[in-house]
Amino acid sequence: MAKHARYDESIKDEHYDAICIGSGIGSLTTAGLLARAGRKVLVLEQHYEPGGFCHSFKRKKFEWDVGVHYVGAMHSPHTIERKALDHLSDGELHWANMDSPYDRAIVDGVTYDFVSEMHDQIDLWVSYFPEEEEAIHRYWDLVRECSRSVFSYFGERAMPGIMSMAMGGMMRKKFTSFSDRTTYEVLRDLTDNETLITVLCAQCGDYGLSPRDSSFGIHALIVNHYRNGASYPVGGASQIHQSIIKGIESRGGKVVVLAPVQEIVLEGNKAVGVKMDNGDVLRTPIVISGIGVGNTFGKLLPADLKLPFDWRGDLSKVKSSMAHNCLYIGLDVTAQTLKLPKYNYWVYDEESKDKPNGERTASAYISFPSAKDPVWTEAHGDTATIQCISGVKYDEVAAWADTKIKKRGDAYETYKQEFKEKMLKQLYKLHPEIESHVVVAEVSTPLSTAHFSGYDQGQIYGLEHTPERFRIKWLRPKTPIKGLYLTGQDVACAGVAGALFAGLLTASALLKKNMIGELKKL
Repeated sequence: MAKHARYDESIKDEHYDAICIGSGIGSLTTAGLLARAGRKVLVLEQHYEPGGFCHSFKRKKFEWDVGVHYVGAMHSPHTIERKALDHLSDGELHWANMDSPYDRAIVDGVTYDFVSEMHDQIDLWVSYFPEEEEAIHRYWDLVRECSRSVFSYFGERAMPGIMSMAMGGMMRKKFTSFSDRTTYEVLRDLTDNETLITVLCAQCGDYGLSPRDSSFGIHALIVNHYRNGASYPVGGASQIHQSIIKGIESRGGKVVVLAPVQEIVLEGNKAVGVKMDNGDVLRTPIVISGIGVGNTFGKLLPADLKLPFDWRGDLSKVKSSMAHNCLYIGLDVTAQTLKLPKYNYWVYDEESKDKPNGERTASAYISFPSAKDPVWTEAHGDTATIQCISGVKYDEVAAWADTKIKKRGDAYETYKQEFKEKMLKQLYKLHPEIESHVVVAEVSTPLSTAHFSGYDQGQIYGLEHTPERFRIKWLRPKTPIKGLYLTGQDVACAGVAGALFAGLLTASALLKKNMIGELKKL
């Protein structure tokens, strides 16, 4: 992993055209596009590694991604997502196709694959559920129809205020006709086959909500995102942020770590800089926050600040997204030796049925990153890695929130050990050959996520993607405070692609230029 500059006091004496708070993909995308437009940008990251959920960590010979397990729309150089990342990385970021299948759902012991071409996927679904052929075709029609309307919906968020007021309702109307309904409501209109609904929603962990709670808008976007399969960044997830940072710094910008911001400095209704935890004030005409709307308005701005919308009221209805536990496993043999798959598992077993309203969420998501990365052995020798993840509520670990890392007590260690044993049991059931090769097995909880991400609840997708979330009109790049802009997952939606689009929207608003249109020309 590359070493990154730490914050030091000399930075306060330098001039920057814009400062980004946080170094997630939303911030880095915005900064990268501004840098290419001739702006000098400073990116401040409170953690010791930049990249947000794209960063990695090491233990001995092993390295694990904390948030990126696969990305869609990288199969072709002509997609907007691929064009954007090619542009931001100056062509230095490369992708390995995960082949087909790229996901495998196991529902009550039965296997259902997700394959790389949508027409093949539809045929496969029909083979699993021949009596539901009409429902399956109608389902895919709705996914496409919803996905096509999203550019207009999000594009309105980057428009100047007067244009937005005049055209916003019309531009949002099509998408909100889908996003106003839950995924389950839409699918239940198509079929009463609960197993089919579970299979169609097997990837719901990619946006962090069950079908009964999630907006069909986010479900359709995720399904469409993987319509041609999935890819993995060659060299691991950290290559995404490292390649973008290289482009920023080669154009006069700077990305620094261990740089916690205490507040956004205001003069009247204008943002004029940021105040660091050590008291340094860095002045700039543009402040861009990529750390989430709750953190921005709740921690970095005055509590008595008057805004033309009730952000606290809205965020009481739209809560934080899911948190998770993760078991990071290291093996003393290569993925190729054990013939480990590139695809991920979504496991729905008896435990996944234990919900009060009948909903089902995966009891385990299992990923094999070293099998996906074609250059793994060059960097890490004869080793392999696995990650086993399960969604949890922050309440499960909240009692230990005020304790110190490595000193949280026996009860916490017991909690982690029980999760570890449960995940290993699930993994060995699928791949018993792994058991004799495990040399590292380390558990992270939402407290770990909160530590590196700055999200108090350890949430991984920002605000939860309910119908209510997509009704909040102020979730947009430009704020009512002059010079203050937002970016990141809350401005658009979940994942690398969601944060990437948020960065495109924020850069569009700042540069007064349609950056998606500009990328299409490349």
